[in-house]
Order: sequence, then C-alpha cells, then structure tokens
Amino acid sequence: MTSNGNYLLWLLTLIFAVRSSNSQCTSGMCERKFLSLKTDVKQHSALEGYVFDTLNFSIWKECLNMCLSKCQCLSFDFNENNKTENCELNDASTKLSLEALKEKEGLTYYEPVRTYYDKDVSFIIN
Repeated sequence: MTSNGNYLLWLLTLIFAVRSSNSQCTSGMCERKFLSLKTDVKQHSALEGYVFDTLNFSIWKECLNMCLSKCQCLSFDFNENNKTENCELNDASTKLSLEALKEKEGLTYYEPVRTYYDKDVSFIIN
C-alpha cells in the first residue's frame, strides 16, 4: 500500500473512532458523548471568555478526552502551533453563547455533543 493509502486508512480509522459514541451510566442515568469532525469542529476559531482550565497536550484528542472527563467542560479550543498551554477547556458552547466564538488564527474549536437518557425507560416505536 502506498503512503497515501496508509494515510487514508489512518484517517478513516480516526474519523470512525471519533464519530463513534461513548456512553456511561450511573444511577440509572446515561450520558452519551459524540464528536463529529464534520459538524462539531470550527477551524481558526475559539470561544472567548469561558476558559476554566488551560492544559498541555501533544494532540487534540488528549484535550478531547480531558474535556469529556469533566462535566463542566462543554467545549474546548486547541492550538496545534503551541507546545505548551495549547488546550483550553470551556464551560460554555456556541449553543449557549454563539457571539463568544471568535476568529483566531491557529486555533481550532471543538464542541462535543452530550446527551442524557434514563437507561430504565424504554421507548416503543410503532
């Protein structure tokens, strides 16, 4: 397989892994987490005024995992060009404050989707 073929296979695997949902259940309530690279990511953008933590990670996926592990985190910004303080966790999202999303060269804005449901409630579809 050529290097382009290897790259394409790697990219498709990454997209599938990120797009697949992750869910956790505690006390009967479940949380499903999802991030679409097509609809939940905005290049050259960052959410201003809502950063509650700034961290260092080598890749954006580590920043995503940290955000998903904190209930307070509703979105994050990642700066591929910085080696330090490149992950900003936000306690808001564009759904709460669209006007806070600003154009920022070199930054990428990520907005994971969290949904909640009761695992003990079943739905009947006719």
